[in-house]
Amino acid sequence: MSSRILVVYTGGTIGMTPREDGALAPGNKQDLLKYLPSSRDGIDWDLLALTPVDSSDIGPRDWLSFAAVIEREYANWDGFVVLHGTDTMAYTASALSFLVDGISKPIVLTGSQTPLFHERTDGRLNFLNALRVAGGRPVVPEVSICFGNVLLRGNRARKMSTLETDAFESPNFRPLGAVESEIVIERLLLRGPSQGPFQAARALCEDIADITIVPGLKPSLLRDLLCKPPLRGAILRTFGRGNLPASEEIYNVLDEAVDSGKVIVNVTQCARGAVDMLLYESGRRLLDIGVTSGLDMTPEAAFTKLAWLLGQEMPLQEVRGRMQNDERGELTQPCD
Repeated sequence: MSSRILVVYTGGTIGMTPREDGALAPGNKQDLLKYLPSSRDGIDWDLLALTPVDSSDIGPRDWLSFAAVIEREYANWDGFVVLHGTDTMAYTASALSFLVDGISKPIVLTGSQTPLFHERTDGRLNFLNALRVAGGRPVVPEVSICFGNVLLRGNRARKMSTLETDAFESPNFRPLGAVESEIVIERLLLRGPSQGPFQAARALCEDIADITIVPGLKPSLLRDLLCKPPLRGAILRTFGRGNLPASEEIYNVLDEAVDSGKVIVNVTQCARGAVDMLLYESGRRLLDIGVTSGLDMTPEAAFTKLAWLLGQEMPLQEVRGRMQNDERGELTQPCD
């Protein structure tokens, strides 16, 4: 029995096509169907083309729209492939992982570094590999990214290269599998199918900042970013294991922001590793202020998770607590 897969085209490099003047522009459904390879392995698929955009223009409202499309079509298909630009693919994969509940089918994001019409594009292989994962066995009942020959958990993935065809990595979590002549899935890493009916969240908070701490950061600039409405939360990318410059003025700004009801989440600037706010005095000061540890979440996962939680209008203490709970496989729980 063949698998039926819905391919959702959102835009990005994979669908770019040349115009008469030589410039590249997002292709339409007919353009994609001209270049997409036919499927194999007993997989039937159809293409749903949304209004294509560059992925740098994709944001929270698009994530809600994508989730709503999948919810509407969920009962009709065995799995989904989302064609997406690479620049914000990790954000979209993370956001979808939080937005959808009751998932028991694969939702696989992929794209390419060069357009499909190029003779040596990586898009054809990525597309076929994503189809094989979405329609194959064992079922991968979560949001993932299939790029090159690697399958990654969506909310653990990051884009690490602007050029290489293996552009995505999962720094703090092993790949879910590999797609070669055979699909090899690390079954023990998979999350089990969720209980209950599939449904998509209806709201995300857009009033969130992502702030990188740099040497010599002026407290006045940080106050402008953190302490004025309509900001409701922020991701703070700190040094190493979660440290800040030893500036009393900076700690005062953070204290002011937390006291005013802002949720501040501490993640490391390092590609690998986790925040440990008990290790150094700086981290302990942040804990005392009420800054929340992001543990080993990627910045993309922390940002989209905070947007999701704040969008549900729950009490702030619950938001802070759930930011440190493993909701969708996005973080490694600390040992007790």
